[in-house]
Amino acid sequence: MDRSFRIYLWLAFGITWGFGGLGLLAGAYGPDAAFPASRALHYVACFGPSLAGLIMVGSVDGRAGLRRLLARTIPARSRWPWYVAVMIGFPAANLVAAWFLAPEFLAGLHAWDRLLYLLPLTLVLDTGPLGEEFGWRGFALPRLLRHFHPLSAALVLGAIWWAWHLPTFFISTLSQSELSIPVFLINSLALSVIMTWMYQRTGGDLLLMILIHTAANYCGAIGVPFNVEVSTEVACAAVIVAGGGLRSRTSSADHMHPSGGEACRDVL
Repeated sequence: MDRSFRIYLWLAFGITWGFGGLGLLAGAYGPDAAFPASRALHYVACFGPSLAGLIMVGSVDGRAGLRRLLARTIPARSRWPWYVAVMIGFPAANLVAAWFLAPEFLAGLHAWDRLLYLLPLTLVLDTGPLGEEFGWRGFALPRLLRHFHPLSAALVLGAIWWAWHLPTFFISTLSQSELSIPVFLINSLALSVIMTWMYQRTGGDLLLMILIHTAANYCGAIGVPFNVEVSTEVACAAVIVAGGGLRSRTSSADHMHPSGGEACRDVL
């Protein structure tokens, strides 16, 4: 793996674990923590992967690289079916799975108007999609795909993604503390396979990566049991792998610039 990727990992983990550790010492994760100084450390930590990605793209590819990276977040007309499938199809698949695997969950489900309201709210309030995807799928994945088979790249990035979250399992006020570490690893690997497949199919559409991360977190926000969500993701990932979706490197991603951006986009 090239030196820029290794530096990226040091930055992503260093920013998150460094500022997160400072926030822990400052009381940012206590039950009565106020927002100002200590909570600011928490938000910097949450944006570690994206901050590291932006720093590295700017360092390696300059302003042109940053423009290409940001251009990948502009909606493309040809990608609307993907956006709809992710924002509607992904939660719907989880709800159907919950109907079979945990029917008791449906009895306490929010009203439909509240479900729709929570979807954009997740994107705004959840730090994960914007705080991570400019790094994981913006900087790291394009470089992994240049060195590894797509399935291997997906699994490597999924394992890194899981490892980055590890400290959160030991902080009682964070949602990950309620989850199983091994099951979260399976979740990270399966979701990484799905996202890598979509990444290749759409020429590295970063907006789609942000949206699927949002949709996955949204399912947790509305109370879909984590084991149900993981089961759904594993099933989707298994279908992709079995169908040869990540069999070779032949995809639109092969024609992208090293920073992950296409030469031209059919944008709105």
